[in-house]
Amino acid sequence: MRAFRFVMAGLLVAGLVVMAEAQQRGNRGGFGTGPAQLVLNEDVQKDLKLTEEQVEKVKTWGKEYQAKQTEDRKSRKDSTPEERAEKTAESRKTAYKDLAGVLKPEQIDRLKQIERQASGVAAFSDADTLVALKLDDSQKTKIKGIVDEYQKEAREITGGGGGGGKGKGKGNFDKEKMAENQAKREKLTKSALADIDEALTADQRKTWKDLTGETFDRSKLNTGGFGNRGKAKAKD
Repeated sequence: MRAFRFVMAGLLVAGLVVMAEAQQRGNRGGFGTGPAQLVLNEDVQKDLKLTEEQVEKVKTWGKEYQAKQTEDRKSRKDSTPEERAEKTAESRKTAYKDLAGVLKPEQIDRLKQIERQASGVAAFSDADTLVALKLDDSQKTKIKGIVDEYQKEAREITGGGGGGGKGKGKGNFDKEKMAENQAKREKLTKSALADIDEALTADQRKTWKDLTGETFDRSKLNTGGFGNRGKAKAKD
C-alpha cells in the first residue's frame, strides 16, 4: 500500500510540474494548456459553440483571472517547481469552478477533453484521469518513468527555462530558437505519448479516447498567450 501511494504521488507531482511549465509557457507567449487560456481562444470557443453572451462573459472573466494570475506569479517567483505545480492545480480547479457558472455542463466536458489533448503528457497527472483509466501498480510505475524522462528532456531542450535565447527580438527572445524548441517539444511529446499508449490495455485506450474526444487541431492554440491576441480570425 505504501509503494502504491508513493508511485501515485510521484506520478501526480511529476505530471503537475510538466503542466505548470506548459501553462507558464502559454502566459509568456507560447500556447497555454489550462482551461482559462483555452476558453479564451476563438477556435476553442467555436468548438464549444459558445453564444455571443457566453463569449463576452468569458472575456470579462478572463481579464480578471489573468490579472490575478500575474500577481500570483510575482508572489511565487522563488518557489520550487513542486510548489508552482500545486498552485497551478489550485488555479485550474478555481477556473473550472468559475466557468461552471458560464458554460453548460457539456461545454465544460468538451473543454476538459481539449485540455487533455493540449496538455499532452501532463494530462496523466490528473487524478480523475488516472482513476478513469484504472491503472494497476505496474502501469503507474512505468508511466511515472516515462513522465520523469519526458520532464528531464523537455527541460534540457529549453535549458531549464523559457526557451528563447538572448539578444534577438522583443523581450530578448530568439523567435527562431523558440520555434525550434517548440518543434522539439512536440516531437518529444509525441514519442512519450506513444510510450504511454503502449503501457495501456485496449480497454484503457478506449477510455482515453473517450476522455480526449474528437481531435482538436493543437496548432490553433499557438496564439501568443491568453486568447487570440495577434492572430487573424479563422475563416468559417
